[in-house]
Order: sequence, then C-alpha cells, then structure tokens
Amino acid sequence: MKRIFPFVIAIALIAAAPVPVRAASRSDTKAGRELVKRYADAIVSVELVVTLKVKMGERDLPPREHRVDVNGTVISAAGLTVTSLAEVDPESSFEALRASNPALSRLELLGADFKEVKLRLADGTELPAKFVLKDADLDLAFMAPDETAAKRVFTHVDLAQGASGGPLDEFFLVSRAPKALQRVPTVRTTEIAGVVEKPRPFFLMTSESPGTPVFDAKGRVLGITVQHFANGQRTGFVVLPAADVADSAKQALAAKGDEKKAP
Repeated sequence: MKRIFPFVIAIALIAAAPVPVRAASRSDTKAGRELVKRYADAIVSVELVVTLKVKMGERDLPPREHRVDVNGTVISAAGLTVTSLAEVDPESSFEALRASNPALSRLELLGADFKEVKLRLADGTELPAKFVLKDADLDLAFMAPDETAAKRVFTHVDLAQGASGGPLDEFFLVSRAPKALQRVPTVRTTEIAGVVEKPRPFFLMTSESPGTPVFDAKGRVLGITVQHFANGQRTGFVVLPAADVADSAKQALAAKGDEKKAP
C-alpha cells in the first residue's frame, strides 16, 4: 500500500540532459549569503504521522501509517507555519495520483488521520503543533505550535514585505536539505520563467522547493512554493504570491483566535 502515498516514492522518472549552470556573480553571492543568514531559522521541518484508510472494491484494506517530514515556512512571530498541502495531506492529491496511475483506479481513500504533528526548529527543538487551516484551492496547509509549547518569538518571513517581478528576473530560494543531509540551510538562485495571471496569479520558476519562500535581493518575499493542480492533474510547482498566502493566513489566524497577529 505504500505505492498510493505520493510522498514516499516518485510518481515518474524524468531523464534530462545536463544544463550548464551559470556562475553566481559576486553580488549574487553576497545577497544570497545574507538572505540565508537572515531567514534560515524561519525554515522549519513539519513532521507528522499520517494513517491512511483505503478501500479496494468492497474490501477495506489494513490502515497504514506513513511518516512525513517536509519543509515549512514560519510566517508570524507566534510561529504560524505554512507549507504545501499536497506535501502533508494525501487526501488533497489522491485523485490526481489515481488519474495518473491506472493501477490505482480501484482504490478509494476513505480518510486520513494525523497525529504526532510537530515543528522541528533550526536548533533541533521539537514543538507539538496542530493544523489550523487547509486551503485546497491554493495548496496551503497552516500549522501552529500547540498552546502547551513554550512561549517564544519566532524568526519569521514577513509576507507584508512582498516583491514582484517578471520573466528572467532573478530571485533567491531559501530552503533546507533533508534529514539525511542534516537539514542544513540552503540557498540558490532562481529566475521567473513565466507569470500566469488567471484564474489567479502565480509565478513559474526555474528552480523550486515546496513549502519554502522565494526572495529578491533586498529580502522581500515573492511568495511560497506550492503544488499546482489543473483538472485534477498535478502540473508542477509554482510560487504563490505573498499577498495570496497572507490572505489565507488571516483565515488561519482567525480559526486559531489570533486575528490581531495576521502577517
């Protein structure tokens, strides 16, 4: 049953010819290093255990547990964190997975239970957390530290300081490596390859990392990388503008009871 979970295997293998890498300029190097120092602590690990309840035909299959460990971005001083919904919730992408794999057509996802949700901070601290909002239309999931967690002021990305841009404008992607690579902070340059205006605006980038922010050289955030779906099919990663993420975050904070702390 592990085949049905989109976060533990690749859906497809894509062979590509090597692409020459442009050497970063001296100004790129300086800006990128300053950004990763400034925002590395705002990139945290979102960890949880998902129990899938699946049916094949008339037969209920045994529930299976899966551990999820993905990057998220802290967007408020109180610790509100956002990531790609498709990265943490199989229900949001199960139909797309079935459509892309005929072998799974007989499977029906009955539901998913979440437990052991936590945020792992840059210093290794683990904070119990909970989902406060899932926005399937925008592929956003918001988590907040549990009220029993120690009070602290979190390093965060200010969504109100938004950036804009057009094709070939250069930006910086700040992320973290996987657990196997010690979750070290990473930074790389990326360019806007295209801008989609309707039905909602988003940016197509030359490099992406789900659940993490993209900045301009001044530290203003272009947006958060999420998964895009069209007609029930995954189309790839896009950057959702910071203003759209902020609007959805206000709903998350309202659900949590922190309306006055909206980013």
